[in-house]
Amino acid sequence: GNYCETPVSMFTASWTPSGKIIYEQVGAPVDRFEGTTKGKSAVFGLFQTAGLEIPAAPGSLVLRVLQRIGHLTTEGRSFSKEEDIPAWWTSSSRGADQTD
Repeated sequence: GNYCETPVSMFTASWTPSGKIIYEQVGAPVDRFEGTTKGKSAVFGLFQTAGLEIPAAPGSLVLRVLQRIGHLTTEGRSFSKEEDIPAWWTSSSRGADQTD
């Protein structure tokens, strides 16, 4: 079988003063040259090892479409519903959208 070694990844979270998580970022590789996944981490590293080269970069049209299909076909979400995003959040980027 294939061997998967993902790069070390950073996970970050931001909390409100009352302890509610308001933002979570998952799986940003620290060193894209580390491991056996061509710099991909989390589920994208597993896909890479399985031979599925799914783009994982912000702005990737393929990833953006896959995220939105997932929202329509499952209960899982890769980013918040519009009605759940607080007014103070100013970015219009969602999921794998290009960073604004």
